[in-house]
Amino acid sequence: MKTRIISLKSLTAALLITAVSVSYAQTTGSGYFLEGFSKRYELNPAFAPEGKVIVSIPVLSNINIDAQSSVGLSNFLYDSKSHPGKLTTFMSPDIDRDEFLNNLPPAAQVNVGMSIDLLTIGAGTSRSYTIFDLRIRNRETVSLPKELFGFMKSSLAAGDYMIEDINVNSVSYAEMALNHSHMINDNLRIGGTLKVLYGLAYADLNIDQIDARLSEDSWKVKTNGRLMANIPGQKFKYNAVDKSLDGMESADEFSLPWSFGLALDLGAEYDMKGMVDGLKLSASISDLGFINWKKLSSFETDNNDYVEFDGFNGYDVYDSDNDDTFDQLEDDFEDMIKLDRKIDEGKKGIGLDATFRTGAEYTLPPAKWLSFGELLTLRTGTWPYLESLTSVTASPCRWFDFTGKYGVSTYGSSLGMMLNFHPSGFNFFVAVDRLSAELNPQMIPVNDFGVNVSFGLNLVVGK
Repeated sequence: MKTRIISLKSLTAALLITAVSVSYAQTTGSGYFLEGFSKRYELNPAFAPEGKVIVSIPVLSNINIDAQSSVGLSNFLYDSKSHPGKLTTFMSPDIDRDEFLNNLPPAAQVNVGMSIDLLTIGAGTSRSYTIFDLRIRNRETVSLPKELFGFMKSSLAAGDYMIEDINVNSVSYAEMALNHSHMINDNLRIGGTLKVLYGLAYADLNIDQIDARLSEDSWKVKTNGRLMANIPGQKFKYNAVDKSLDGMESADEFSLPWSFGLALDLGAEYDMKGMVDGLKLSASISDLGFINWKKLSSFETDNNDYVEFDGFNGYDVYDSDNDDTFDQLEDDFEDMIKLDRKIDEGKKGIGLDATFRTGAEYTLPPAKWLSFGELLTLRTGTWPYLESLTSVTASPCRWFDFTGKYGVSTYGSSLGMMLNFHPSGFNFFVAVDRLSAELNPQMIPVNDFGVNVSFGLNLVVGK
């Protein structure tokens, strides 16, 4: 079973192609309405920390991990009918094709993101505040349509198949950000963040279409797709004579991508006092920008004609000590798409996934320690993301806040919470925006899952 679990990690982490992520992780949405939360300016640059000076604990300032998946272990491993007591993969003849496909969502999606703040230094007053940040951000996304798995299970059944929209994307970059917020008057505060971006690694595999024709004795496929990548320390193994791409290997020397970009955050907050006491409205847009990636290695499929394909067959699905089903699937998939046309290294501007937020918070006038908030978040990109978050915040004392939230999003509903400690001298927070995961003993998700956790520690001087 050990080797099968390792193979399944290749499926869930790379899903038959490569290492994989819905979003750029940033910081917890549960802290949007917490004035004592020193990092909420990352959600809306109009917000400012409550201390006169903020200094991060290096690396521990703000760590956010965000992951979702529409599939899990149970989608690909089954109890064997012909070998009781053993597990078998979905490629086994024991597993009915319709039963397997009915157990899948329209697309198998895996999304993972991480953000780590390396350094934060800021200072200001109640009317204006300036902060410098240095952080690393990463996003990984995979989307494989159900039709692809149906094609794998066809077992040379005659017919025509059309498979569309296969995508694997990975991007990592460093971000230097300068934030400034300012009070315009007693009601309105605005803010902006200018970000200088440095690309660390990029890879994008996009298969627009696979047209397959299956007869009783042959498979013929015509694929339209492209791969672009710049991964430091790695190079593609390309045979110019055979015009074949055979994975990657270590480069002779390590070289940085030298890819730069810019991004902008804008935000505003308006206090409705005088009209509705206790009501504040806010809005922001984040990550409005791009990275100009250089030295991109690009490969395309030759989609002029159908080519012979050996097909997905011949799998040993019962040998629990030596099961290489998923490794073989990966090899067969690479043979099918055949990225054999090399394009000269070039550059391309890749836009970030912008995020729009709008919020309303109402603090009870007779009980200012209790407030209610509504936050609407829309993230653009290949897979747009929409979430409505309702929260209740209690501040029983001046140095402690607790938030409970309920969210409804593109990925379903979720419960979350945040504990925020901000006595004189420091701010420590821990938040769980989403936690829905059933794990097996090897810590692999059994079903679809969603996890978003954040924690951090910062020094805060003065009030």
